[in-house]
Amino acid sequence: MSEFALEWRSVSFSVPHGFWMRPKTIIRGLDLAVAPGSAVGLVGPNGAGKTTTLKLGAGLIRPGSGKVLINGQPAMKSQSRRRLGLLTETQYVYPHLRLKEWLAMAAALSGWKGSECRKRVDDVLQRMELTGQADQVMRTLSKGQTQRAGLAQALVHEPDILLLDEPMSGLDPFWRFKVQQMLMQYKASGGTLFFSSHILSDVERISDQVALISDGAIRWQGALSDMPRRLTGYEVRCRAENPSVLEKFAQNSRVELQTDGACLLSVDPEQKEALLNACAAGHVSIESLMPIRPQIEEVLFEFNLLSGEKD
Repeated sequence: MSEFALEWRSVSFSVPHGFWMRPKTIIRGLDLAVAPGSAVGLVGPNGAGKTTTLKLGAGLIRPGSGKVLINGQPAMKSQSRRRLGLLTETQYVYPHLRLKEWLAMAAALSGWKGSECRKRVDDVLQRMELTGQADQVMRTLSKGQTQRAGLAQALVHEPDILLLDEPMSGLDPFWRFKVQQMLMQYKASGGTLFFSSHILSDVERISDQVALISDGAIRWQGALSDMPRRLTGYEVRCRAENPSVLEKFAQNSRVELQTDGACLLSVDPEQKEALLNACAAGHVSIESLMPIRPQIEEVLFEFNLLSGEKD
């Protein structure tokens, strides 16, 4: 058994570019390792190389130099990828297939057959609350439904490793919260998670470690608790009999009412104690309270990681 579930060793990758098709370097000397059962968030500005890193990790593209390994085996080998689940930022879907047909095909390609295959499809449709869309053709799904369908196909074969490219893209706040919970449960069950995001609050909820990528190379890796970042507020998910009482705590007095009756609001740091007092008095029930930190672009600038030009 390999020490790492995923590993990039001195990996570089280039693509032909321009009229003369000269090579343009996207990934340069990238070194990264993900331990089994851990969750690592890959964060960086647009064009930093996040999607290319994920595609290399999934064996979809071959590195120009260096090695990409899945459980110690080359990522390009089909056997290495059997226990891998992948969600790409741009969905690879068959627009004229029904959703259940597309998921059944994905499950079958991973080795599920007959009644077990149908059971896996039914289970994942129910989990993603897409049972009502099972007979819809893929091109008729909304952006949020398509994103949930993509997560369903990544999970349908019960993978040991998940690679997700911007998994929260297109999701409303309710489903963003639910997917965060699903991914935390997946990690708690022993699954290995590697995902990209430019939203540090999502990474903070899920990850054991974060890897900062800029200009095609890893510039910093470690626990988010070790990253010096100022606190700008708190994102609070809570419930109150009268949601209007929350407006005095919310930044700009904005309180979002969720479809399940919960309230989502941002709270200034100086209002945190008052909100906790309201909770202690029984006026508010807090479900989650997460620090809000600067967006990744600000963090990268603080670390002097952004070059003058992004890829």
